[in-house]
Amino acid sequence: MQNTVIKTDASGFKRLLRTDEVTTLLPLLAIIAVTTVFRPDFLSVSNFSAMFTQIPFIAITALGASFPLMTGNVDISTGRVAGFAGIMMAALVIDGGWGATEAIALSLVCCAMVGLFNGFLVVYMGIPDFVATMGTLYMVGGARYLFIKGYQLTLGRVESFRLDDIFDGLYLGMPLYFWIMLILFAIMFVVIKYTVWGRHLLAVGDNREVATIVGINVKRMRMSAYTISSILAGIAGILLTLDTSLGQPENGDGWEFRAIAGCVVGGVSLSGGKCSPLGILIGVTLVFVAENAIIFLGLPSTLREAVKGVLMAGAVLFDIYRQNRKVPA
Repeated sequence: MQNTVIKTDASGFKRLLRTDEVTTLLPLLAIIAVTTVFRPDFLSVSNFSAMFTQIPFIAITALGASFPLMTGNVDISTGRVAGFAGIMMAALVIDGGWGATEAIALSLVCCAMVGLFNGFLVVYMGIPDFVATMGTLYMVGGARYLFIKGYQLTLGRVESFRLDDIFDGLYLGMPLYFWIMLILFAIMFVVIKYTVWGRHLLAVGDNREVATIVGINVKRMRMSAYTISSILAGIAGILLTLDTSLGQPENGDGWEFRAIAGCVVGGVSLSGGKCSPLGILIGVTLVFVAENAIIFLGLPSTLREAVKGVLMAGAVLFDIYRQNRKVPA
């Protein structure tokens, strides 16, 4: 009896080690440990507080990017969509005299339309997802300059706009957008695990033909995934603008690849049908910690891009290995 209990505990521990969250957490802890050996101040509260004021924006963008990935597609326009949303919101408030609520709402509606456009190109026109969303990346990136008009948008100049003041304070030691991030991740966990729509989304990514046979509207699910991706990217961009009180043309640049890297590292399968909200959060944190470790160790800043590439390549190889294990020989 005792041997049975020991074997059960051992097998349970092995299953735990194989979960996406743990396989992402272990290298994260290893990077922290190694960097701390050479730079003990890396583990300081101030350093991690600084990182966690930047992580939410990419994490929310990654949360959105995971939806197309779950269906077996990819969206590389999220970073520019985030920047577009923040700049549009600021322009509506500063140049248009709009209220905060109306400006945010219209910006997110426009983001949803961008997502629908991406979905239409990929799902109905049959354009490869990478090509379609790259085109959107450049179009939306150019559209930002229509609002900028050659100068930086500063919300602080608008006396009637006080929403950014709310984001200046700390709540339980963390900025408001940090808690908004956690709420969004909690909502995603519930949606994916406990709703019919979430299960259908994963089913589409797992096998589109089977999903169609059982009555799931595959095209509609894929369209909705792209729409949510753009909306969440827009939320991230608006939160950044509210935090900094600035609408800058470079806002959101490069976010898409950090977001996708965080997703893949966090266990979101590139072939679809698999997602872990907690894994995504750990994956994005791993990307940030690795970049921060390079800075602390005094290594060339050019290695930051290389590290992201290595992390993503490693995650892709692990994903391929994991998929091959599922297929009987």
